[in-house]
Amino acid sequence: MGGSSLSPGWSAPGLPRHGLPPRHFDLLAGGGAGRAVVAHLWDSERSHRLVLLGLLIGTASRRPDATGPLSGIEAAWDLLIAAERQSAAIADDILLLPETGHWLRHCLGRLQSPGSGREPGDPPLWADVGHLHLLAAVAAMRTGLPFRLTVPVRAGRVWFPTLGCAVLPTQAGVWRTAEAAFTSPTLTVTPSGTASAGHDPVRIERPFAEPSSHWQIPHVLSLDLPDGPRRVMLHELGPYRMRGRAWDDPDRAGGPAAAPAVHRWTDLLQRAWPLLARVDPSGAEDVTACLRSIEPLPAARPFRWHSATMEDGMGGMAASEPSGTEPAAAAQFAAVLTHEAQHSKLSALLHMYSLHTPDVTRRFQVPWRDDPRPLRGVLHGVYAFTGVARFWRGHLLNGCPQDEEPLAAFEFALRRRQLLCVLPSLEQEPELTALGRRLVGRLLETVEEWQEEPVLPEPLAWAELAVDDHGLSWRSHHLVPDPDLVADLVQEWGDGRADAATPEGAWRYPRPRLVPDLAVRHLDARAVLMRMRLAPATAALVRDADDLGDLVLGARPADVELLDGRPAAAQRLYAAEIRAHSDAGPAPGTVWAGLAWTLRGCRDHEAAARALAVCPELVRHVYASVNLKSANAPDPVAVAGWLGRTVAVPR
Repeated sequence: MGGSSLSPGWSAPGLPRHGLPPRHFDLLAGGGAGRAVVAHLWDSERSHRLVLLGLLIGTASRRPDATGPLSGIEAAWDLLIAAERQSAAIADDILLLPETGHWLRHCLGRLQSPGSGREPGDPPLWADVGHLHLLAAVAAMRTGLPFRLTVPVRAGRVWFPTLGCAVLPTQAGVWRTAEAAFTSPTLTVTPSGTASAGHDPVRIERPFAEPSSHWQIPHVLSLDLPDGPRRVMLHELGPYRMRGRAWDDPDRAGGPAAAPAVHRWTDLLQRAWPLLARVDPSGAEDVTACLRSIEPLPAARPFRWHSATMEDGMGGMAASEPSGTEPAAAAQFAAVLTHEAQHSKLSALLHMYSLHTPDVTRRFQVPWRDDPRPLRGVLHGVYAFTGVARFWRGHLLNGCPQDEEPLAAFEFALRRRQLLCVLPSLEQEPELTALGRRLVGRLLETVEEWQEEPVLPEPLAWAELAVDDHGLSWRSHHLVPDPDLVADLVQEWGDGRADAATPEGAWRYPRPRLVPDLAVRHLDARAVLMRMRLAPATAALVRDADDLGDLVLGARPADVELLDGRPAAAQRLYAAEIRAHSDAGPAPGTVWAGLAWTLRGCRDHEAAARALAVCPELVRHVYASVNLKSANAPDPVAVAGWLGRTVAVPR
C-alpha cells in the first residue's frame, strides 16, 4: 500500500487544517448538525488525535520511565504503522475510539507534568504509556499481522480494546507485564518472569468472540432500528473510562455486565432511539452519527439519571444503568442521548476553534448545577440543554402519550426558562471570542423561537418555581456577605436594637463574594419531587414514602407540604429545621429557599419575603450567628423581616 498518515516522518504541519463552511458552523451553533456536519467533526477529531499521538510518542521516546519493562515505543509504533498500511479504516476505527481520546489526554498530562498529581495506588507511567502497545496489538490482530510485544498487566488483566480482556494467573495488585504474541488465528498471553511459573499461557482463537474464565469479552448491543441496524458497545472493561480507577482495584474492577442488564440496555435503546427519530429527527441524526459506546454507571434513583461525556472522548458516553422501573424511560433516555451527543459535538468543535479566551478564571451561576461553573462548562451546559429542550418540545408536539404529557411539559418549560436565564447575559461575556459569541447568539435565537409556545399551566408554574428555587438555594450556599456587615447586624440584634424603629434601609448591602461551597449537593431536590408528582408511577411513591430523603436525596417533608399547597404547614417545618441548627452551622440553603416560597404574596411578611428573594445569603449568615448567640432560637421569619426593612435591598 501507499504511504501512511501515521508514518515515522509525520509532523503536525503535514496534517490538513480543518474548518467548517459558514453554513455548517451556523447549523452546529444553533444546536443542530446532521450527518454531513458531524462527518466534518470526525475528520477534524482524527487529525486532533494524530497530533496528540505524535506528541505522546515524541515525549515518551525521550523518557526511559515511559516504557520501563515494556517493548520499546518504536516497536509498538512500527506495528501500528504496518497495520494502518494494511487497513486505514481499521486504524482509524481504533484511533477514534472514545477511550483512545481519553487515554491520549490522560497520558500526555502525565508525560508533560512529571511527578505532579500522582496519588498512592496510581499505576507507574509505563503502564499508562503501554496502552499504545495494546492499541497496536489490536490493530495488528484485526488486520491479520503477526507480532510479539511486552504489554502492561493491570490488576491481573490485559485489555485489548474492542476485542476482550485476558485474565492472567498473576498476583493481583502488583504492576506486571506479559508477553502478547499473535500468529493467526491464535493470541497467546504469557505472564512475564516468575509470575508465569506453573501456569499455562492464555490462548484465545480469532475472532476472539468466545468468553471463558480467562477471556472476558465486551457486550455489543445490537439494535434493529427503523433506519437500519446499529451496534453500540457497552464500555464496561478497560481502564480509560469515567470510572477508570476501579479497573486498577481488583476488589472493585468487576467484569462484563450480566445478561439481564444487557437485555435492559438493549430494550431501552430499542425504544428510545426510534422515539427520538420520530419527535426530533435532527437530534436522532446527530446521535446516530456520534454514538459509539456507553459506559454503564450504577442505577440511579428516579429522575436522577446520571450521564456524562469525556471532552476528549467524542462518541462515548456514560449513563446510569436502567433498572426497568424508570417512569417514561424511553423519553428520559432519548433526552439523555441528545444531551450527550450535544456534548460530543461541542467538544469536537472546541478542538477546531477557540470559543473563549484561554485564561478564563471566573465562575458562573447556572440553574442546572449545584456548583459554580467555568465559562467552558457554561458553554457546554447551554449547548447540551438546547438539544434537550428541542427533544421535549418535539415530544409534546408529536404524539406524546397522555400520561407523559405533564412531565414532558415540565421538562420543556424548565429547560426553556433555564436557557433564557443564562443565554442573554452570556452573549455579552467579554471572554467569548467572536465565534463563541456567534454560537451563543445562535442558541439564543433558537430558544427565543420557543418562548411563546403554550405549556400546561401546572407544569409551567412548577418549572418557573424550580428555576427560581434553584437560584435562591445556589446564592445561599455560594455567596458570602460582607463579614463586617454581618457582625454589625448581629450586634444590633443582640443589643435589642432590632426592636427599635430603625430607619428603613439604614444598612447598605455591598456586593457579596463568591466563595464556592464544595459540600453542597441536591439543590434540585424540589424539582425532582415535582417530576415525581407529575408522573403517575412515582406520585404514589412520594405519598407512601417512610423516608422521603432516601427516595429523593435532599428532599424533606416540608417540600411535600409546599407542593401540596399547604404553605403554612411547610413554613412551620422549614422554620423548625432552621431553628434546630443552633450549633451546627447555617441551615441548608434549600431550607431557606423553601421558607422564601411559603412567604410569597403574603402581605404580613412582605419585608421577609423581599429579603429572602433578593439576598438569601445575608439572611442565612446573619441568622446563623444570631442563633448561635441566643439562648432561645429566634423566629427565622422575624429575622428575615427585620433585615428586609433595615438593609437597603432592591425591591
